[in-house]
Amino acid sequence: MKNNKDVFEVKFGLKSFLTVCGILLGIMILVGVLTFVIPAGEYSVDADGKIIADSFHLLENSTRLPVWRWFTAPIEALIFGEGNFNIIQIILVLLFLGGTFKILDRTGSLNALVQLIIHKFYKKRYLLIWIITLFMMLLASFFGLQEELLILFPIFLVFARAMKWSKVQAISLILITTGVGFTTATFNPFTIGIASELAGVSILSGLWYRAIIFVVLYFLTSLYLVFMAKRDEKKNLYADEETAFEEITKEELADFSKKSTKVIILFLTVLAVIVLASVIPPVADLGIGMLLMAVTFVVGAFIIGLKDLSAKETFKAFLQGVKDLAPSIVIILLAFSVKYIADNGSILHTIFYHCHKYISGQSPYVAVILLYILILVFEFFIPGSLAKALLLIPLLTIAPIPNISVNIILLAFLFGDGYTNILYPTCGTLLVGLSLAEVSFATWLKKTALFQLALFIISVGFLLLAVYIGL
Repeated sequence: MKNNKDVFEVKFGLKSFLTVCGILLGIMILVGVLTFVIPAGEYSVDADGKIIADSFHLLENSTRLPVWRWFTAPIEALIFGEGNFNIIQIILVLLFLGGTFKILDRTGSLNALVQLIIHKFYKKRYLLIWIITLFMMLLASFFGLQEELLILFPIFLVFARAMKWSKVQAISLILITTGVGFTTATFNPFTIGIASELAGVSILSGLWYRAIIFVVLYFLTSLYLVFMAKRDEKKNLYADEETAFEEITKEELADFSKKSTKVIILFLTVLAVIVLASVIPPVADLGIGMLLMAVTFVVGAFIIGLKDLSAKETFKAFLQGVKDLAPSIVIILLAFSVKYIADNGSILHTIFYHCHKYISGQSPYVAVILLYILILVFEFFIPGSLAKALLLIPLLTIAPIPNISVNIILLAFLFGDGYTNILYPTCGTLLVGLSLAEVSFATWLKKTALFQLALFIISVGFLLLAVYIGL
């Protein structure tokens, strides 16, 4: 794996892209049909915008979108939809990152970093999986990072290929680790932070229990990813290519180290910006962390690029990278349009009202499982942690369910928010990641089915245990 041009070829596979778009279009139509089947209804709110208990009522006037507007919903969601600023941020981040990685690729910096990692860790590659899993889970659990970490995919892709691992393994090192990190949120400001505030409890409430869950799922996730890696190695993938581990000279090692240092400094700077943007109140309140991260990455990449390339070559590489990831715009808009259609049909409150009424009459152990399932249903319609928290937490806490504490409700919310990030085709990050890896959604489900099932069973077990101990 020498310093060839475009070693990091990251673009959307046509077949995978069309499959994802077809799935999302089918879901849009399904939700549109549901707006004609499920009566429109809503809860009233007080002067402070808080939902009033026992205020649910059906809407007399039709609020659903006409059929033809199902297909304009992606554009409408971008312009008029709630949370459209986040949509714009995600799109810009992905496009900017595509451009910056192309610059770093053309300079040979990324290739040098991967060569260095392989040289250091080839014989300890399973240990590296444990380290990567911990690092990625911590970023998701503490700071709520997931779509931002797609920036690492080019590195993981080439690293996985050098280790004879599949593209599924490469993207799993991002999607599965961060998805589980969201599930085990400790201080994630976008899930447990916002949810705790809306529920009127401290973010520290129930933290000890979430920390235990983090440890358990960290071991499960690491073991699973190591299992996947060993399974790929047995299949002898890329058997016709050169061996992953190549002896390199001292001169080559020095050159790799020099080039890698630039990339490492850039990544650490970007990581610092991400962390600071999530903990500094003024910046966090504006919600521009992803945008700041992208700008930092672009500036850093151009500084590195202009030292090895001409200004024209650097700018041309950036535009090529943007072009390669342009299809992500379509996927993101289609995913966000699902909630827009449901919102305009005013069906989410109706679904919640009838389900919550039924759940409240069950025993606490049955109720907590049904509550979890209800959250999973809502997760299907609503991409984005913040949007889900703003809708679900006020609804879930307006009327008490016997023996189901606020801590348990928040735990069920976290499980649903993280678990579905690697399961539902309405999760834009999942679909963009799979499209980058040229992995179909069907293949993803097939390859990760056992892990998905284990994660669901364990999350249900922790919920039942929480009821038993009175969390």
